[in-house]
Amino acid sequence: MSRSRRSHAPRFALGLLGVAAAACGGATAPVAQAARPPRPVQLHTVATRPLPSTVAVTGVLAAQEELVLGLEVAGRLQTLAVDVGDVVAAGAELAALDPRDLDLAVRRAEAALAAAEARLGSGQDLDLRQFDVATTASVREAKALVAEAKLQRDRVESMVQQNAQSGAELDTAAAALAVAESRLQRALDEARTNLAEVALRRVEREQAQKRAGDRRVVAPWPGRVAVRHVTAGQVVGTGAPIVTLLRIDPLRLQLRLPDRLAAEVAAGQLVEFTVDGGGETVHRGRVVRQGAAIERGDRTRLCEAEVPNPDGALLPGAFCRARITTAEAAPVIVVPSSAVASFAGVDRVFTVESVAAGAGPGGGPPVSGPPAAGPRAKGRIIELGRRLGDEVEVVKGLEPGLRIVRDATGLSPESPVAVVE
Repeated sequence: MSRSRRSHAPRFALGLLGVAAAACGGATAPVAQAARPPRPVQLHTVATRPLPSTVAVTGVLAAQEELVLGLEVAGRLQTLAVDVGDVVAAGAELAALDPRDLDLAVRRAEAALAAAEARLGSGQDLDLRQFDVATTASVREAKALVAEAKLQRDRVESMVQQNAQSGAELDTAAAALAVAESRLQRALDEARTNLAEVALRRVEREQAQKRAGDRRVVAPWPGRVAVRHVTAGQVVGTGAPIVTLLRIDPLRLQLRLPDRLAAEVAAGQLVEFTVDGGGETVHRGRVVRQGAAIERGDRTRLCEAEVPNPDGALLPGAFCRARITTAEAAPVIVVPSSAVASFAGVDRVFTVESVAAGAGPGGGPPVSGPPAAGPRAKGRIIELGRRLGDEVEVVKGLEPGLRIVRDATGLSPESPVAVVE
């Protein structure tokens, strides 16, 4: 009797375990199936559009010209009409010295010139290159004395030949002629000296007038004041800096090209860039020159583009992110940036494929449990190129005409999806 009870106990326990397992399996399967409802997705048809080849670089804006303006004469600064940041036009007066000392120097030079012209016996409008020193009063007087001495000598010589006068009188007449000729030469030399002095005094007057004109600092071209070095009332020396002026239209965009890309860039190519802190506004310029050497430290080559800046909105020193168009447009594959999912350095997009009822993941053999059916997300690994705003270039892994999920946020392979047109 006891042996019969022991033989039926294990069978009874196994039966209870089977009933419990069946009950648990039937309850959890519907829950697992309902845990991942299909996600609504929209599809995007992969297409191409023409895009030019570009080189992405960074750079800095610089002034076209930077000039430190100073004075060629010393004196006390009377006015300083500009301050930092002011925009000035070409020819505008920026600063000026007290004119009194310079005006006195001009008057002194004019008086010295008038005295020299009086000694020469000429007028103020005299052309010194055509002036004949023989026309001066002293030279004319000396010539007259020479002519009179010659006549006297000739008369005495004639009387001596007639034995009417002695030879001593002839010697006296000849000596008087020599003295007259010497005085003529001295008169000519003095006239030439006076002529040279007039020329010198005219140069001194022009120098004094130039110094009087140099008391002003004017802008040689339109620009913006970067630095003010002095203040009004300060005594400044010759060559002392007054203001630093920047020419900001056009600007220079100085770019550093990797040496492997420098050969693709040439003068005249389009440069599009944005300025850090300036929003998404795209500015444009043209490549105008390249450096003559490659920097040994970072293996880059200087490239400069000319950027129009008529309104002065761009400022020198701003950091820029630029693209240089190196080739004409060619068709490339582009997709919305939202269609790309990135994980662990791998980029992929998702297509939608239907799974037959009862089939396993990927259309494989059936799996145990309730039948499953409906569209699933299928991942496809791609290689990205340039980012183009809300789109991105795909250089490998896609072909035109393929339909992919427009928004891949949160998707994973084999996720159930529902296509929404």
